[in-house]
Amino acid sequence: MNTGLSRILKTLALLLSVASSQAGNSPAGSENTVLIFGGTGQLGSAIVRELVTAGYPVAVFVRPSSDRSRLAGLKVSYVTGDILDAAQVMAAFDGKDIRTVVDATARGSADDEFYPTAMAHIIAGAKAGGVQQIILEGSVGAGDNVNQFPQANFGRMRSTLAAKGRAEQLLIDSGIGYTIIRNGILLSADLPPTRTARLSTDQSLMRKITRTDLGLLTVLCVGNPAYMNGVWHAVDDSQDVPPQYR
Repeated sequence: MNTGLSRILKTLALLLSVASSQAGNSPAGSENTVLIFGGTGQLGSAIVRELVTAGYPVAVFVRPSSDRSRLAGLKVSYVTGDILDAAQVMAAFDGKDIRTVVDATARGSADDEFYPTAMAHIIAGAKAGGVQQIILEGSVGAGDNVNQFPQANFGRMRSTLAAKGRAEQLLIDSGIGYTIIRNGILLSADLPPTRTARLSTDQSLMRKITRTDLGLLTVLCVGNPAYMNGVWHAVDDSQDVPPQYR
């Protein structure tokens, strides 16, 4: 084989390799499902909507009694179970190629242990299923972060924030790739996105953000090495800042 032909064949092989790699990273062309917990809630449904819009196959873990109306018309699959039942969470990963999990669960302050218990079950299932990333929709003030806001009156939320901090630490220590997105003040689900929100490593920021904007930021983090293994605060500089957080 002459040198010129050899170079041409090598160039073609390289181009095919690059094209194949790019196709594999395309959400629309991927068969890798994103499994979301808490996907029927106000925040969770906004995240599901943006994932579907971005082309990701989405499975939503729901209780049998969950109201699915916020997801009406969206192309998603459902896995039924109770997140507080370890075996049912484990079963949610069986037979699925899940690379990313999103935890957007929420529970009233009367059940603080919900957060570390649910996270422990998700981690166990994710490890068994070969998941590469868990995205946790957390809260500003979780764990030791509460010390950044001495001026804030968290009141009875302090115990809940402490429990959320324990859930964060379980995730950090799990050995699975993680992304923790803390939100401060979630605005009404009826408000449109500003599309100016960003993720900040400044953990002293408490800001307002719409649920759709938080959904968009979550999609940005899926499989993104720039947002792997760290904690970010969701920030929208176009929103006014409450005086006590300036």
